[in-house]
Amino acid sequence: MDMQQCTIYIRMYKRKTIEVKKWVTIGEIADVGACGEVKSKVAAMKIFCVPDTQEDGRYIIPIMDVVESILKEYPKADIQSIGDPDTVIEYHKKPIKPKDVAEWLKVIGASIIIFAGAFIAIMTYNTDVSLAKTFITLNRMITGEEVQQPYLLTIPYSLGISVGVFIFFNHIGFRKITQDPTPMQVEMKKYEKDSEDCEIETITDRRRGEP
Repeated sequence: MDMQQCTIYIRMYKRKTIEVKKWVTIGEIADVGACGEVKSKVAAMKIFCVPDTQEDGRYIIPIMDVVESILKEYPKADIQSIGDPDTVIEYHKKPIKPKDVAEWLKVIGASIIIFAGAFIAIMTYNTDVSLAKTFITLNRMITGEEVQQPYLLTIPYSLGISVGVFIFFNHIGFRKITQDPTPMQVEMKKYEKDSEDCEIETITDRRRGEP
């Protein structure tokens, strides 16, 4: 069998985490399907060099880069892509250590917040959607006093709303909290994609003579 004319199947991963490495190989970002010798050689091919190993970052490796690298070694190969068109590389300059205690604290904290939110929502609904009455009732249950302005609850509630908005939109001023895209960026990309699809369909309909 001519190794140059073999069929190579590539299934790109959607996301891959890389730690403390300069070079990334094809086998680290994709599943490779081929005969034994070809499979091992393709999997060992270097496909991407991390530009700055001293900083965490995210990078994109398109399937075309993978195809071009394989064709340099196997110019007659039939390459079949059966996965995602791109892989997101999440690079970490230090090894990620498991933080079991921190993860459990996050789970417990999130559970408490969700439970408290559901508790407040149900009580607010039962008081004819009056949050002020709900706070007065809760304050009476906690302190035993009837107070019209229960600052013990209203102040943490106001601060929690502010923090929640910052975390949700992933922005404090012009600075992002994490590297993840913000909800506004996601929605804008969806809007752009829908607009492009609509424009293509409109032009196609015009060519067909449809109104």
